[in-house]
Amino acid sequence: MPIVQITILPQSAEKKAEMSKAITEEIHRIANIPKEAITIGFYELPAENFCTNGIMLTEKFKKEQQG
Repeated sequence: MPIVQITILPQSAEKKAEMSKAITEEIHRIANIPKEAITIGFYELPAENFCTNGIMLTEKFKKEQQG
């Protein structure tokens, strides 16, 4: 029984449902594991806990909003 853990920025329930369906489908297709055996957990962390290329996402978002 695979357990998939996904760490992401906060997302709506609808987006998480869409992601979980797509991921479940792909694991089922590739590994031929029954969909009922696949478990997915979402761990949401605020943007202030992430950085890309050494830049905090909060700073990146501020710059993008400023144009």
